[in-house]
Amino acid sequence: MHPYQEDPLAGHPPPVIVPRAEHSISRANISPNALKVLYRLHRSGYLAYLVGGSVRDLLLGRRPKDFDIATNARPQEIRRLFRNSRIIGRRFRLAHVFFRDAIVEVATFRASPEAPESPNDWHEGEEETAEEEAATEPLPARPEEDVYGTPAEDARRRDFTVNALFYNIADFTVIDHVGGIADLERGVIRTIGDPDQRFIEDPVRMMRALEYAVRLGFSVDPPTVEAIERQQALIAEASSSRLTYELLECLRSGSAARIHEAWRRAGLFSRAFPDLPLDTADSVQVLEVIDAQIAAGSPLADASLLGGFFLPRFLALAVEETDGNGRVNNAQLLARLRAIIAPAAASMHLSNQALHLMHQGLFTLTKMVRPPDR
Repeated sequence: MHPYQEDPLAGHPPPVIVPRAEHSISRANISPNALKVLYRLHRSGYLAYLVGGSVRDLLLGRRPKDFDIATNARPQEIRRLFRNSRIIGRRFRLAHVFFRDAIVEVATFRASPEAPESPNDWHEGEEETAEEEAATEPLPARPEEDVYGTPAEDARRRDFTVNALFYNIADFTVIDHVGGIADLERGVIRTIGDPDQRFIEDPVRMMRALEYAVRLGFSVDPPTVEAIERQQALIAEASSSRLTYELLECLRSGSAARIHEAWRRAGLFSRAFPDLPLDTADSVQVLEVIDAQIAAGSPLADASLLGGFFLPRFLALAVEETDGNGRVNNAQLLARLRAIIAPAAASMHLSNQALHLMHQGLFTLTKMVRPPDR
């Protein structure tokens, strides 16, 4: 019997296992740091899988941004294996293994289903200092048998089929519990399980479905599209920190203009970011400029990315505040700038530093579009 069939999930067919000769993933394209973690886990007797978007991207011939790992080792066992690691997270404990130039995230296989997201939950992978953890009221403990699960359970609790593929370092096979390989070949984004239920569990998945479709050049399967139409209002209930994270991921992707258009058409953007003025043709042009910068290899700071949302409106204010001699009441203009940014800064929980940099960057632009004071 193949070892991956020893603990099948009841009611589901066994996984499709693709041998090395039949897929395109090469270890030469995997991060050396991730390989070190995979091999140490494997040699210590644990299952060690490359998971998620990295497997998807490798199969598509793309360069992954991150290389995440799943294992049956528990967090404290991972910590003992890697001195250069740290246990993080509140709702679900996982490990970050630190290298000089990268962090490799290692998670224990999770059980399915997961509890719905709470607005106070941290985004997966977000670090938490000891001081912050001590100052935070602990979440109710869950028995380990309710938290950790089998590889099959871990695959089926993920969001989309194309993100639930495993690469096994033990024999270099690709393991597919959910039909992800077929969907990759078809170019389709499809939820795992009932799409309405998956979006109720985590509304941010609606944004991700459309984002993945744009970035990969895929379509979204009709039941998933229909579920987004039914559940779109739920996006307003997602935590602001996660929404801001998704927005920044969009802006860094090089496809921000098209992702924003997909979110807008689906009714998600205005509900997720009601205080962002991004519905004009000028604003779309700003996103296209951001995409061009990313494509040219010139990434922008987060404050600049977020500040771009307010650029058209602020430049209009600068014109309003400019007299016939080209002079501007700087104090009045800065006050109006703060007034248009403040609602979004509050609803998105932007840091004071980000807010200051946005003010500073936008205000500096006015000096480039008007003559100097005489």
